Amino acid sequence: NEDKNVKLPYDNESFDVVMCQLSVDYLIHPLEVMREASRVLKSGGKIAIIFSNRLFLSKAVGLWTGSDDIEHTYTVGCYLHYCNGGFKDIEAEDLSTRKQKGNERVIVGDPLYVVTAVKT
Repeated sequence: NEDKNVKLPYDNESFDVVMCQLSVDYLIHPLEVMREASRVLKSGGKIAIIFSNRLFLSKAVGLWTGSDDIEHTYTVGCYLHYCNGGFKDIEAEDLSTRKQKGNERVIVGDPLYVVTAVKT
């Protein structure tokens, strides 16, 4: 969304959970989007931002296309931390399906990650 004045059509503190799935890599104004997600999230509610490394290269923001999966989780965590949305307990988790191959566990299919936080 090119409009920096992001406004979801919901009242303050309407939801126990807010999810952003497979779209964070396209956000032009991620801090504003995270702040707006916080506005509609109840105190003690949880936000979950789910993403993969599959994307439309021509549509994703430059910060995302030049980074690896670990940097993506750090970037999303920073979005939550620096958006002034009152998020705490920011955590990242690898949800990728893996199988044993020799001495290591390799990802089967697309990798999948989630960054979660709780609104204070």
